[in-house]
Formats: sequence, structure tokens, C-alpha cells
Amino acid sequence: MEQNRMPMTQWSWNPASHVPRINSRFFTFVMFLLLCAAPVIGQKALQEQKPEAVGLSSERLGRIDVLMNRMVDEKKMAGGIVLVARQGKIAYLKAFGLADHGKTMVKDTLFRIASMSKPFTSMAIMLLYEEGRILLSDPISKYIPEFKNPKVIEMLPKGQNPPFKLVPAKREITIRDLLSHTSGLSYRFLANWYPDPKHRQLASYYKEAGISDGLSETDGTIGDMVKTLARLPLYAQPGDVFEYGLSADVLGYLVEVVSGMTLADFMHQRIFQPLKMNDTYFYPPEEKLGRLSAVWISDGNGRIDKMTDGIKQEGDYVYSPSYQYKGPKTYYSGGGGLVSTASDYFRFCQMLLNQGELDGVRLLSRKTVELMTATNHIGDSDAKLLHGKGWKFGLGFAIETDRGGDIDGGSVGVYEWAGIFSTRFSIDPREKKITIFLSQTHPFALHFGIWDTITVLSNSAIID
Repeated sequence: MEQNRMPMTQWSWNPASHVPRINSRFFTFVMFLLLCAAPVIGQKALQEQKPEAVGLSSERLGRIDVLMNRMVDEKKMAGGIVLVARQGKIAYLKAFGLADHGKTMVKDTLFRIASMSKPFTSMAIMLLYEEGRILLSDPISKYIPEFKNPKVIEMLPKGQNPPFKLVPAKREITIRDLLSHTSGLSYRFLANWYPDPKHRQLASYYKEAGISDGLSETDGTIGDMVKTLARLPLYAQPGDVFEYGLSADVLGYLVEVVSGMTLADFMHQRIFQPLKMNDTYFYPPEEKLGRLSAVWISDGNGRIDKMTDGIKQEGDYVYSPSYQYKGPKTYYSGGGGLVSTASDYFRFCQMLLNQGELDGVRLLSRKTVELMTATNHIGDSDAKLLHGKGWKFGLGFAIETDRGGDIDGGSVGVYEWAGIFSTRFSIDPREKKITIFLSQTHPFALHFGIWDTITVLSNSAIID
């Protein structure tokens, strides 16, 4: 990127007639300042490069401009940001459209990243794992006793009343089950997406108990919710199937129990500060709220409106665009509570791509990152919801294992995830490439075609 430079004053210097006399102490002081500044200058130069310097085509990346401008013009979204990085350097970072009425989208706009919070919670768990404080095989009831002796919903043949029964789980839920979404826990909103009798029945339990999906102005703490959730039945036997759900919220509370810190404090001290992620929060400070994008509703056919604050309910989906700045601000949802920026999320992704290290600071070991991002933990199940055939799940990430499915991330080994307000990222270890898309658009499904096209354009920009 072209840097801002101070204009040069017009002057000339004749070395024959001007021989400056430099005080040695002053010279030493100046050299000290220059040496201190050098790492900062070097870091910026390492991160921001012309695309061709990292094997990407400027012309081909320019096709993302065309796509994003068209999506804004067609009111598929009000605005958004796309970042593409390779070999540790940002090659493309552009903002498009509006963040709010009368407010242009800019590169440091804050976004509700929703389920893109889950990888941070997974990382928090793995930090405790590397310290020997937990094992992935541990039953969650070892730390949260309410999960002892879980029950599972089993549907009965049609015509039975009631149409289901509760059976004892064959085994307890483990920490690994929670990380891989094979715990049997679900979400209320999935009854909208999968309106089968079992999802409907489970959603009714969650609704009656006041279980939150983590995207609204929730009272109490995550511990209060998790203890209530623990007494409710499961969708499936632990370990049997991939069922996306509240597992990351349970993991967030587990971090609190084991560490003795709130999840917010743990993430700030152990993840955000070391990675210099200065714009990532559960609840942004007042002085930064002006940078938070609005959430927009698009009908996909040329009409888009800003979503008003307050609780919204669509069937079993309950959410609020204002949950980051309204309410008691005591509920730290490990599954969906964070806000962040493109640059901050890039630093997190680059740490993973570097196998646990960034700027000389190591957070995780290479072997732990492999376990999280390059190992299938769901057996023969597919990572349904966003992907399906050809995609499995690690510990916090969907992993492409076969490019023959309908959704192609670009390489076998790509890992990624998304957030329900239309945010998404992918990391390609083979190509050393990161792609991030941030918008704030409802409904979530509207972003699928946009993301799939961004992925194609990002991958087709590779020219080496």
C-alpha cells in the first residue's frame, strides 16, 4: 500500500560549504530512536505488499471490486470488507458501501462476528489443554457437575403420544465432543432451518428453559445458562453425529471454571493482547461504538433497510442487532459474542497459518494447531449446515477433505467458518493464503453466493 509521506521542503545543501557539527550524545540518541522504530517499520512492510510480490494478480483481485460494487448496487448488502493475504502479507484490503446511514464503510469498521467467535473459544480451551489443566477425553461433568447422567431425545413411531421418549446417554459428553460439535447439544434457531420433529421438540425445551443462542441482550451469565442447559435432553448420543449448537458456549464457561477468570478477561489477556488484536471485544468500549456497523435486512431483490435495535424473533430464532451495547453486558457467549475488525481477524488467522506463532510470540504448539485444523474429529459424518459432502470438522473449524463436493475452498486442507450476520473466513495452508469477508447482512443465507464467488476470485488470483 502507498504510504502517506510528508512533503519535502525545497532546499539544497552544498556539502563543501556546510559541514555540520554533530554532538555525539545527540547522534547516539537519534540512532537509538531509529533502531527502536525499525521493527515497527519492518512489521508494516512485511504485512502490506503488492499482490504480485506474494504471487497474486492485482488485475484478478480487482474482480473482487467488481463483485462487491455490484452487490452493493443491487442492494444485496449495504457494505462490506474483503481481505486477502498470502505468505504473511496483506495483498488486498478494501471496504465497500455503507456501514450505517451516512457512514461509509472503512477498513477499521467493527463487525459482529457471531459464530466466528467459536475459533477463539476453541483456542482458549487448547491453551488450557497445553498447560495440562484439562484433557480432551475428560467428561465435561468433571468441571460442570450438572452435565452428569445426560438424557437423549428418541423419537417414537408416528402416532405415539407423546411422540418421543428420553433415554440415558450411552456415555458422558467429553471436551472433545464439545470442540467437534458431536456433543448432542443444538441451537434453538436450527428448528427454523431443520423443522423436523426432533429439532422442534428440542427447541421447545430450550424455549421453555429460557436458553439463549447467544445473540441477544441476555440477563445473567454464561454460567447460569450452561447449568440450565446441562439438565435438558440432547439431540443425539454424544459422539454420534455432527450437530451444530451451543457447545462453544459450554466451552466458554469451562474456560471460566478452570481458569478462575471470566471468558472476556481470559481471551483479552491470553489471546487478544499477545496477538495485538486491539479491536476485538465482547462489549466494545463506548468510544469505539461509532465504528460498529449497522445490521441490514436485504430482500435480495433490490430493497435493503437498516435493522432497528431490540429483540427480534423469527420462529425459533431470537436475536438482537444491539446485543453488543445494550443489556447488562454480563453474558460472554463463547459461541457468538465477539466483535472484531478485518485486520484483527487477519492476525488471528495468520497465527494459525504460522502454526501457533505470530511476530515472535508463540501461543500454541504446531502439534496442537494440527490437531485443531488438520484432523477430522467427526468420523463419517459431514460438516453439514455450511458445507456438506467433502467437508469434515476439526476442533473449531470445518476442514475440506475432498474438492469434489458442491463447495470448494480451493485446496484440500482449507479450514474455515462463518458468522450468522454474514461474516466468513478461510485459511489455506497449502497456498499460505487467508481470505476474510465481513458484512452485516440478514438473512445469513444471502451471503452464500457472495462468499463462494469471493473464494473463486481469491483462488484464481494465484499466479505463481
